[in-house]
Amino acid sequence: MHGSKPQPVIVSGFSSQQLSEEIASALGSRVLAVVRKQFNDKEIQTTIMENVRAQEVIVIASAGGDPNKQEKEARLLMRAANRSGAKKVTLVLPYMWYGRSDDSWDERNAPALVDTVESLRSHCDSVVIADPHNAILTREKFLDTGSKVKDCTIVQFAYSAAIQLKSMIESGILGKDSLLFSHADAGSTKRIGVSFRACLYTVLGMTRNPNEDDWAQGLKDREKRTGNSKIKGFSTPVEGKDVVIFEDLISSGGTACDLAELLKKMGARSAILFATTGLFTTDPRKGQSPASSVERIDRSQLDAVFIADTYNHSLTDPQIHEAIERSPIVHVIKTASYLAAILRALHVEVAEDTGLEVNSISALARGIHPDQLVEDQKIASPIPLKPGNPLLTSKAGSGVRA
Repeated sequence: MHGSKPQPVIVSGFSSQQLSEEIASALGSRVLAVVRKQFNDKEIQTTIMENVRAQEVIVIASAGGDPNKQEKEARLLMRAANRSGAKKVTLVLPYMWYGRSDDSWDERNAPALVDTVESLRSHCDSVVIADPHNAILTREKFLDTGSKVKDCTIVQFAYSAAIQLKSMIESGILGKDSLLFSHADAGSTKRIGVSFRACLYTVLGMTRNPNEDDWAQGLKDREKRTGNSKIKGFSTPVEGKDVVIFEDLISSGGTACDLAELLKKMGARSAILFATTGLFTTDPRKGQSPASSVERIDRSQLDAVFIADTYNHSLTDPQIHEAIERSPIVHVIKTASYLAAILRALHVEVAEDTGLEVNSISALARGIHPDQLVEDQKIASPIPLKPGNPLLTSKAGSGVRA
């Protein structure tokens, strides 16, 4: 039985307003009013307009748009909640700024991720991060000795992906026996952990052993100075397979497009990508429009791309948002219900008759939480493929692009 204490209230950063409203709805909570100002010198000011004294506050802040501005805003919102007497502050990072700046390439370069974490961890009691680029380092730094943070939850969306794949199999779009799970390169192996694999196998009814790391992967070289990479091969035969690739993000989409082209040349039926964050970056210096990366994916051999709604371009990059809406390839999966389930587990009041797994984040990650096992669960829902998607033109993924 869930505790009866009030649900935490939610304070939203600028670029996470839609996601915050949807999480609040799923939690049975509400988003507090915030007044934002930007002065002529570009400095910002934020004010929480409602009482938070003795309440648990969830601050939801993403790096959409200007990451420097959004990071500052998140700190100001947390400071305001703490100064106003909040009982507990939980920071939710749907996409964390500077998450990819996790390495120091020479002695004169400092990893911005470490600086970012150190600037945040003194303002919150717990943190929830959606699929960070370097989960191990991110968690370690948030939980360092002296940090105020006592709990750091890393969220991956294996369950959402599994629900989507299950729907596509049941509708005959994909073949269960032809599925080949993969990741882009050796560096992404650490993301595809036991819980991630166990969730996919459980939801899809597969008898595979999640403790065996036997997924296929792309073979690529990366130039350390620029970060650019090139696909040179694949670790296993893919002929006749529906290849499903899992990544943390799409930047410009170049690697994903190259990998799909290689897979099709090797005889794959289809190439499907699940990536948590869709940045879709472009370079105006090369004459690229804001929508260029999405349009590149539309022209590629990728049959379907699924991204989470954790990075929303609608307020910060409307042209990218509109390109995603138009794209027959790129689909946006709703994550609010799943994130709300995690936040509910973190804040549930445990009583003597509380079920063993009710507040278990691990159970949610593996797809075995009590709320995931009921027939009408709403923690994740599939979305239909858009009209014009190539997978719809030939059931079970012919891999032929119209």
